[in-house]
Amino acid sequence: MASKKAPARTDPLKDAGGGKTKTEQGGESAPRLPHERDESSDSQQNQDGSEIGRKAMEDVERGVVDTDRGPEADRVYNEKVRR
Repeated sequence: MASKKAPARTDPLKDAGGGKTKTEQGGESAPRLPHERDESSDSQQNQDGSEIGRKAMEDVERGVVDTDRGPEADRVYNEKVRR
């Protein structure tokens, strides 16, 4: 007859491991599922994110003209939808 072990109590704030998805459940290692890889903090690409934001802010402060085609594309789309 196998004896049942009580689950170990863990601190829920520390259990997440800084946003990293745990790959171990019930004491056994398991590969990450696709959604666990996608949503885990260690899979995010944020190395250059703050540098890009800083550059954009500097450009706006200097008065550099935004060359985004979004407003033009929106105008053309809205004209086509009205027909």
